[in-house]
Amino acid sequence: MRELLMATVLALSPAPAAGSPTQAGSTVKVYFAKGFGIPGKLVPVTRKAPHQGVARFAVEQLIAGPTAKERARGLHSELAGALRGRSACGADFTITIRKGTATLRFCRTVMSNGVGADARMLGMIRTTLRQFATVKKVVALDKSGRCLFDQTERGTSCLTGRE
Repeated sequence: MRELLMATVLALSPAPAAGSPTQAGSTVKVYFAKGFGIPGKLVPVTRKAPHQGVARFAVEQLIAGPTAKERARGLHSELAGALRGRSACGADFTITIRKGTATLRFCRTVMSNGVGADARMLGMIRTTLRQFATVKKVVALDKSGRCLFDQTERGTSCLTGRE
C-alpha cells in the first residue's frame, strides 16, 4: 500500500528543478507536433501548472491541445479530440510513476487516425512525460490495459519491448 501511495505522489508531483522546491506554479513543457511526418517533429511549449500534479497537468494539456496562437504556428496535438465514450475510471486517464516508469492508462477510448498519427501521439506522450526526472520509461495503455495502438494478439509490446 505504501508503494502505491508513493507512486501516486510521484505521479502528481513535478520533478524538482535543481535548487528549487516543487510547488504549484511550476513550469512544464508540453510537446506538440508540427507537421504530419512520421513520427514527426515535436515542439515544446511551456505551461504553468496550477497544482503540484505536473505530470497529470502535462497530459491534460496534450488532450486540450495547443492554443490558437500555437495552432497558428502550425502546432497540433493528436490527442485533442481523440478521446471518445464513457470513462471507465471517472476521468480521462490515470497516471502512476513507479521505479522510473510512468504508466499512463486512458479511461476512455482513444481513437486512432492511422499509423502516422499514432506514432506522433505516442511520441508526444513519451517526450512530454520524460522531462520529469522521475521518469525514464513511459508505458501508454488503452482503457482495457493493452498497450496503446498495439495490434498484436497479446497487446503487450510496450510492457516487454523497447519503446
